[in-house]
Amino acid sequence: FSFDPDNVWFRRIAELYAEGMKRWQGQVLMGMADLGGNLDILSTFRPGEKLLLDLYDHPEDVRRLTWEAHEAWHQVYRALNQILQPHNPGYSDWSGIYSAEPSYMLQCDFCYMIGPEMFDTFVKPELAATCEKLPHAFYHLDGIGQLPHLESLLAIQSLQGVQWVPGTGQADCSHWPDVYKAIRRAGKLVQLFGSFDVLDTVTAQLGSAQGIHLQGAWGADRSAVRTQLAAYGID
Repeated sequence: FSFDPDNVWFRRIAELYAEGMKRWQGQVLMGMADLGGNLDILSTFRPGEKLLLDLYDHPEDVRRLTWEAHEAWHQVYRALNQILQPHNPGYSDWSGIYSAEPSYMLQCDFCYMIGPEMFDTFVKPELAATCEKLPHAFYHLDGIGQLPHLESLLAIQSLQGVQWVPGTGQADCSHWPDVYKAIRRAGKLVQLFGSFDVLDTVTAQLGSAQGIHLQGAWGADRSAVRTQLAAYGID
């Protein structure tokens, strides 16, 4: 893997960012494009069922490609931010989390299919390296198949927080107190999805709403939203 600044898709995104900066002059925050992450990038080119076997049969090649993708990822990230900054009023991505410093929602959905030992071997080192490069990095913990990796993830000191997505067919975000307690014990932030009812429940489970980012669809009734936010001391 290598970064090609003349790639048609990179150039298209760069053009959109440049036009956005010209049009809005910093009045609109444009989020970072979805750049993928870790083994997910590899599995885009090497189908998952084959990549799983490669972890056993060709581990050194997997490591090599992982770190090549890592370098290319950060080159793309820096190149796009050179277009967005200094006019873009901060940093964000598909998660909707705002940051005043470089940030990103990291992921490895592929690790749903591997155990903790392989996670620590093939996934965690690259995640930790990226967390060191970004002042505010979150991890997209997608589905119950990733819960076996939570303890290892939380041991990454420079990881700021975890976004928990229970997955299709699972109970909503108000039903996972052990997950949130583990995240809070590690001193990390948490992002969850749902309504204010979900936030109320999780707050009761944890004793406070400190360090929780709630992402949801609030509708057009601003007064109702402000009333509910006031209950949490937010004007």
